[in-house]
Amino acid sequence: MSKQLFYLKQDRDVQRFTLHGVTLADVTEALSVTRPMIICRTDIKGMRQSSRSRFRYIEAHELSSFSSKYLNNQTTFTAIDFPDYNTLETLSDHEIAEILFLSHMERGIKKPFLDSLDNEIVFFNEANDRHSSLYIRDWSTINRFVQNMLQSKLDRDIRNISFVPIPLPVIDELLDLAPQGLIIDFDHTKRSLFNRQIVISFYVAGRYEDMSVLEEDFDAKKESIALKGQLLYRRRTWQIERL
Repeated sequence: MSKQLFYLKQDRDVQRFTLHGVTLADVTEALSVTRPMIICRTDIKGMRQSSRSRFRYIEAHELSSFSSKYLNNQTTFTAIDFPDYNTLETLSDHEIAEILFLSHMERGIKKPFLDSLDNEIVFFNEANDRHSSLYIRDWSTINRFVQNMLQSKLDRDIRNISFVPIPLPVIDELLDLAPQGLIIDFDHTKRSLFNRQIVISFYVAGRYEDMSVLEEDFDAKKESIALKGQLLYRRRTWQIERL
């Protein structure tokens, strides 16, 4: 599946997004993460390690560059934020076991926010950027998160255009569809040379846990994947056209 196909399935009751086309670097930049992160289920040289808990971690200022260089090519890992190094040095044996258990769960868990870490997010990467799950404690930030994510996708995937951010009311309208499994198709962006308009289609697809199946269904134009509208960009203004 193309990295330009963006899938977002929201499960508000457990404060989780299921994602396609999103890396840890994308997440940390979109959420402006300022805390270090434990990185589990992968063994990459160069990461710091707690002498007490033996957890490997990345400092906040390293997250974007380290993730882009190393973690974006990893098939599976878990990333969990925490306040500072001292936290890892004061964990009890039970708390260490609790974090290890959490790091291997991937799916089917409830809110994975631990008192021992006071963590704000957990990111489960299952298949490079093809399939990931993101849990966010502060659910009030999700519209800003999606706004930043889409801005990053626009800047990276649609060249030679300087986009203004998609307004939050437009983001909120897209998020209304996220519980149904929102797809935004950056692969087939339409450009009009006549009026310099950009058109990006969006769909709802339901829940997918196998992104290869989503790829096949989308390419086959399966009826269950319903076109819902278009994002229109013209004269530095965004609007939604419902279909």
